[in-house]
Amino acid sequence: MRTKGVSVYYGDKKAIDDVSIDIPSEFVTAFIGPSGCGKSTFLRTLNRMNDTIPSARVEGSIELDGEDIYSSGMDVVQLRARVGMVFQKPNPFPKSIYENIAYGPKIHGLAEGKTDLDEIVERSLKRAGLWNEVKDRLTDSGTALSGGQQQRLCIARAIAVDPEVILMDEPCSALDPIATAKIEELIDELNGRYAIIIVTHSMQQAARVSQRTAFFHLGKMVEYGRTSDIFTNPIEERTKDYITGRYG
Repeated sequence: MRTKGVSVYYGDKKAIDDVSIDIPSEFVTAFIGPSGCGKSTFLRTLNRMNDTIPSARVEGSIELDGEDIYSSGMDVVQLRARVGMVFQKPNPFPKSIYENIAYGPKIHGLAEGKTDLDEIVERSLKRAGLWNEVKDRLTDSGTALSGGQQQRLCIARAIAVDPEVILMDEPCSALDPIATAKIEELIDELNGRYAIIIVTHSMQQAARVSQRTAFFHLGKMVEYGRTSDIFTNPIEERTKDYITGRYG
């Protein structure tokens, strides 16, 4: 994905100011910064989730494979299949584990019949590291799983429609350390199959899971580069101050 001069407004208030970034397909990219700096708002522009907020408007261009995702010809439903989203709080559908995964492939016509659906469900749950834990209870409700399992179910649901990009908005903030470690292992395993962008309030997590990091502050992207450089040799003074804990 590539963004050029992206600004986001909520009514008259500018939440994001002139952000341009190239997001590589082969790496995990982390967005870091203090609360309220705009990182989640910017993430939501990448699959047009801000369309659901009446006062929101987006200026600039965002391209997926060279195509402007805000063009009038863009099918937003198809866009959100290509750019999946995993939210801060796990949000499985109030359906069975099987139906949670099968729902997307069904509505997007990705399965010819039950055999195809069974294969997609099994493959997606395996990729999300959940298959062995739920294979004998696929008819149970997705909401009956633990918080960490629910989040992995939501990741399985996102990858079931074979997206190009997966957006993760603080996916571990509601989880305990053991569940967080499993999600981080999963991100590492999915790295290379999809472009993954993760918003995280944890600098340690960004350092562990990402290869590229963008630092946001007061609606601007202050610095973007290799994660190792951002954390050990930042160019901007504001980045250095945030990394060293002087504010945030």
